[in-house]
Amino acid sequence: MSIQIIRTPHPPEAYLVQIAELLQGEGHPGDEGSIQRRLRLLPREDRILMAVEGERLLGFAHLRIARDLAADETAEIVSIVVRPDRRRTGIGRLLVTAAETWARQSGRARLLLRTDVVRTPAHAFYVALGYLKTATTVDFIRDLDVERRADAPTIPPSGGNR
Repeated sequence: MSIQIIRTPHPPEAYLVQIAELLQGEGHPGDEGSIQRRLRLLPREDRILMAVEGERLLGFAHLRIARDLAADETAEIVSIVVRPDRRRTGIGRLLVTAAETWARQSGRARLLLRTDVVRTPAHAFYVALGYLKTATTVDFIRDLDVERRADAPTIPPSGGNR
């Protein structure tokens, strides 16, 4: 069976469960419903590349146009995930090549991707594809939702007076 690359702003529903499973395998929470919600909220120009074989999703890449004051518009691979049993079989290379094609067609001169510092096999993969390591960054996150819940008033359980 041949592998097909599909580029779409909204993946068909048949693949949403598989996208959720791939993300969960990488430690990202979410189910089909949360994936649907997140897709609806993505910027209009974002694209999802899917590597499929029949009805099976082998991997995907989320693409975006990055805009900021510090640099010209850059295409970005926001995330790329390949099924563990299909890694090192060319699926990632197909997705990155398709992302590069999309970036060129969108008039972008650069394609940026980021990866966690501990993902050294991914680093070697990107270098082998001709990408240059340009920075090492540290992300800082403050979980505002936890603070919001902590500040919410406590509601006593119902069940009558004691």
